[in-house]
Amino acid sequence: MKINIDYIARVEGEASVKFDLKDGKLGNLKLNIWEPPRFFEGFLVGRKYDEVPDIVSRICGICPVSHMTTSINAIERAIGFEPSSEIKNIRNIMALSQIAASHIVHVYSLALPDYHGLDMLKGLDKEIKRLLRLKEAVNGITALFGGRALHPVSMVAGGFTKVPSRDEIGRLISGLKAVKNDAIDTVKMVSELVYPGLEGDVEYAALVAEDEYAVNDGLITTASGLKAGVDRYYTIFKEKEVSYANAKKTVLRGKKPVMVGALARLNIKAAMLHPEAARVAEMTGFSGQSKNPFHNIVAQAIEIVHCILKCIDLLEGLSLKDYFMKVSLREGSGAAMTEAPRGLLYHEYRLNRRGIIEKANLVTPTAYNFLGIEETLKKLINGNIDKPADELSLLCEMLVRAYDPCFSCSVH
Repeated sequence: MKINIDYIARVEGEASVKFDLKDGKLGNLKLNIWEPPRFFEGFLVGRKYDEVPDIVSRICGICPVSHMTTSINAIERAIGFEPSSEIKNIRNIMALSQIAASHIVHVYSLALPDYHGLDMLKGLDKEIKRLLRLKEAVNGITALFGGRALHPVSMVAGGFTKVPSRDEIGRLISGLKAVKNDAIDTVKMVSELVYPGLEGDVEYAALVAEDEYAVNDGLITTASGLKAGVDRYYTIFKEKEVSYANAKKTVLRGKKPVMVGALARLNIKAAMLHPEAARVAEMTGFSGQSKNPFHNIVAQAIEIVHCILKCIDLLEGLSLKDYFMKVSLREGSGAAMTEAPRGLLYHEYRLNRRGIIEKANLVTPTAYNFLGIEETLKKLINGNIDKPADELSLLCEMLVRAYDPCFSCSVH
């Protein structure tokens, strides 16, 4: 029997899952990412360095800040520019607010219907209002520092072209404090959901820094103990093309499939969470060591709390000085890796002496998760092989959604 899930709903982008069942056994399985390729790496070549952040932000309407920040970090490394601590702090604020905004949408709008039925508007008025309050609060950060809530215009190589006033920042802090309990209630809500039982066999990977819950910099770190700088990227990862998808699979050399994103981050660096977010996680019984990919939803909710609290701390500590520094061009190559909402994001560029891009390579979180999703789907199906086809199909869709993939990013 062939089972074709021709269109996976409530994910970013377009993909399908196809597999065969014969005599109670799983045959061939493919995650077909059929979203058309967009060739960003190709048409970046020949563009000037200061055009790149605006262009790559269009890869995704959900994580434009991540693409902008990663591209700017890579370009600045290529030209030998070191940003001030103020610039780094504002970039962290922007990144954290975007992680929270993305998680809020995924938890409430994409994942939650799997556990409450598709018609969420009936009986979940309180949750919908909470979603809107949270989203408005975190979107305000991107709008204020970035110039607008989507595809910011004030983030550039060298820093920010403007920053808000202290009064505006004060109102932003008040707005975030007002939704702190909403964030905590989100963790409580998702921790009470009943998730399918499953233990994935993947290698968790995330960025780790000594003094913070790393977002925009750090060492590439795996749960099994690997630690490496971004300069060793090609000794750790490799990309593979597949005939049935428009996205590449990015895998750890000589290792099992990798998982990146909220669950991977908590499994590796839960000790670095904001103290209050750590207490919330402990209160709900989430230990930070789960192998169930469905618990990625819980991990995202915990990160919403962390991101809001960390943003408050960073906003209160801003000096509003040294937020822009002039850059000087030179020929060079640079690479950077950040934590996008869905996990590791890699950008690499080679520039000539006039600041023109001669080479670009971008690797998105879903490329890292691609093989892991396939292998975990196989394990899920084998463990539920006797269920009716429609129930099995729904479980597969729920698992894909739990990973929170961005298939649009994966075919950049």
